[in-house]
Amino acid sequence: MNTAETDGDLPPLQATPPGLYRHYKGGWYEVIDTLRCSETLQGMTLYRALYGGFGLWVRPAAMFGETGVFGGREQRRFAPHDAALVPLADLPTARALVAHLRGRARRERGLDLDAALRVPPPEPTGCCGRGCNGCVWEGFYEALDRWRTDALGLLEG
Repeated sequence: MNTAETDGDLPPLQATPPGLYRHYKGGWYEVIDTLRCSETLQGMTLYRALYGGFGLWVRPAAMFGETGVFGGREQRRFAPHDAALVPLADLPTARALVAHLRGRARRERGLDLDAALRVPPPEPTGCCGRGCNGCVWEGFYEALDRWRTDALGLLEG
């Protein structure tokens, strides 16, 4: 362990808990860790987008966790979400959840979740868009919920 850390020479680190977060504009992100800038010693949140190219980003931890007026109302910039409770009702959320659980399995357990468990259900390709009872999307979200339950059981068990 670094002597400076044990001697209290460094400013306290405001850690952002790892996990699943949603930006106030709607994008899903995964917090990986809280780091310290080598130049300023400022705490930085390391996170990745759970859409597009899944790029890695850093932001001052204080800014990541702040509450303010965003989008015309007071709210958190990034709100934490429990992966077990995120409603599965849209494709961006479903894709973010799968990416988050796969990433978590790699980091926490060194597992390829698809090999250790099974691949998540495939996204539907044939939907008429009329909102039928028994729509293929309803079946997809139900199957994904079962996959999520099993994935979380594997990670937490």
